[in-house]
Formats: sequence, structure tokens, C-alpha cells
Amino acid sequence: MPDVALIVTLEGLRDGYSQRQKAVNSLIAALKAATGAIGKAGRLIREYAPSSAPSGPLSQAQQAFAALRLKDDAVDPLLPELRREAKALTTTVVALKDALVALRGETVDVIRLGKAYSSLDSRKIQDTALRALLPSLAQELDLAQRALGDTFGLALRHALAAQGVELNGRPPRFEIGRFDLVANFVSRTATLSYGKELLSKRVPLSVEAVLAVYQREAKLIGERNESGARWIEQLYEAWETVRRKRGITDNRVNIVECYLELVLLRQSKTFRSAPSRHDFSDYSRAQFAYDFYEFTSLHPVTYKDLRAFGSVSTKSYTDNVERSFWIVNGDSPHAGSYVSDVKFE
Repeated sequence: MPDVALIVTLEGLRDGYSQRQKAVNSLIAALKAATGAIGKAGRLIREYAPSSAPSGPLSQAQQAFAALRLKDDAVDPLLPELRREAKALTTTVVALKDALVALRGETVDVIRLGKAYSSLDSRKIQDTALRALLPSLAQELDLAQRALGDTFGLALRHALAAQGVELNGRPPRFEIGRFDLVANFVSRTATLSYGKELLSKRVPLSVEAVLAVYQREAKLIGERNESGARWIEQLYEAWETVRRKRGITDNRVNIVECYLELVLLRQSKTFRSAPSRHDFSDYSRAQFAYDFYEFTSLHPVTYKDLRAFGSVSTKSYTDNVERSFWIVNGDSPHAGSYVSDVKFE
């Protein structure tokens, strides 16, 4: 159950912000009304004056209304600031109300609480009382997500077990063999990666949808009929092409450049003569990472009595998709290393 003190504090803040919101909206309405009333009175005096006998009070009234600059000097400069405050207060009041509704249910509404928390946190509100409350809201959101994650994880674990696949990890991050599944219970979506190579960034957060995407990607990556001899020959050709283009004699060549050349080598003659997206044969980074480990480490294949090796990246190249690959070398997406160069020895 959520902390009762947290709900009471939220109610107090909601009431305070609601009163401030009403005061600002009333002031905006009063200023508009005052401007309209003064303008109307001045216009009526001008219409009345020609049809009445000249008098001192009437002349004084005309001069006074003509001299009034309430709209220019007070209302117009103030209204934009009041409107901005009214908009901000409305957003804050709505977020506080949503947070209360989310916390008062039989189970915490993760989606509503998540959106309310994001709204309050992103606005960088200066109110110290509200800022002090955000860590407690974040804790409630984390607990609610963990509870929802346990329910989702249990259902997914049973569905995968029926296919002989083990689910590891803790919500919101799960491991399906070499695949990394990160759930977002607020947006009701998940991301699926092979190692650190993102495959799908918006998988609907349901057991059926996650299972379908995982099975599709597992088949595309690990169940291809790839010839190791042909693959290592193409990698060698790609390696030589990069060396020739760069005019280097060093046997260390950037792995990403080799991958790009390898993608071109895998295309048909039709594509090479007349490139078209319809004739393009896709070869993803994840597939390359899988094949690289398969044919250089797990079941190494040689070409011209040479074997390919990967060089572990320096710190500056790690996590840089333009300079390195994360090569999974175990049964977990986090078991591996960043490789930046390829060499044949």
C-alpha cells in the first residue's frame, strides 16, 4: 500500500496549487473585464458629450478617460506572464490529481503515475515542498513497476519455458539467452536487442507480442544457413578492400569498415549494376556480430591459412557504433566485449 502520509501531502499540494490557479484565472478575468469596462465607458462619454451642454465635470471626465492607459501600462504587460503561470499551474494541478488517482486504487496505476511523475519532474518546479516529494513518488513508481514486472515476467517465463527457453534477469530488464529485453511499463512497450545491437525499440508489452518478436529475430540471426568458409572469404576480401582504399599495410583494419564492405560483397550482380532498395539483401549488424563470433572464435574458419581475430576496443571506441561492435561471446547479452579492429594472421 502507498504511504498514507504521501497521499495526504499530495492532497495539500493539490489544494494549494488549485487555489493559486483559481486566483490567477480570476485576476486574468478581472483585468480583461476592467479593460473592457473602461474602454466602453470612455466610448459612451465621447458619444454623450456632443449631445449635452458643456460642463466642467464632463470635460474633466473626458480628460481623465483620455489619459487612462490601464491597458497599455498595466494589463498588456502583465497578461502574458499571468497566462504562462495559469498554463503551468493547470499542468501541475492535473499531474497532482493524476498522481492521487493512481495511488488510491487497489493497485497503483503505473501508467498514470508514471506520466504524472514525468510531468512534475520535467517542469523543474522551484517549489521546495513539491521537489522534496518527487523522490517519494519515484519510489512508489519503482515499486509499482517491479510488482507489474514480476507479474509480466512470470507469464513470459512460463511461455518461454514451454519452448525450452530460459528467461533470466530482473524487471524491468530481462535476458533471453543473448537477447536483452527492457520493459517500460509506463509506455507499455519494450526494446529488444541482440547483445547491445538494438533490434526493435517499440515492442508492445504483451507476452504474445514479445514472444513473436523474439522468435522472429532469433530465427533471422541464429538460424540462417550461413557458410563459414564463404563468410570468412568475404570478410578477407572486405578487409583487403579497406586496406587498399586506405593505402595501409598494417593488418589491423576497423571492423565497421569491414562490415560495410562485407554488406556490399553480399549483394547480387543486379544490385551492383543498378542499386535499388528492392534488390538490396539486408545483412544487419546483429547478424554480423553473431557470424563474427561464430566463425572467428566459437568455430574458427581459416582462409589462405590465415585466421581472423578481433581486437578489443580502447575506451574511446567502446559504445561507438561507427567504430566498434559489441560481440557477444557467451549465453548472456552482457557477456562479450567491444571489438574495434579485425586482423588476419
